[in-house]
Amino acid sequence: MPPRRRRPPRAGALSEFPPLKIIRSILLLQLAYYATAILLILFTVVVFGQTFSIELVFDWNIVKRDNTLGWLVAIVWLLASFLT
Repeated sequence: MPPRRRRPPRAGALSEFPPLKIIRSILLLQLAYYATAILLILFTVVVFGQTFSIELVFDWNIVKRDNTLGWLVAIVWLLASFLT
């Protein structure tokens, strides 16, 4: 008699998407993004000759069309998002 075949797990089973694994993945992705963004913005600001502040990473008011630093920070934000 051939051995019985096991049924495949149903689609969308809870074991396929454990909540703690999803939360851990989100946190690791956020950590990687902010670490990359801080390093790139720190390097860019030092080369640009400005002082580094944490507002450059988190504040949208820095990004303006009328100054070079705003354009530069926006481009570095995009570069950090593509790298992570």
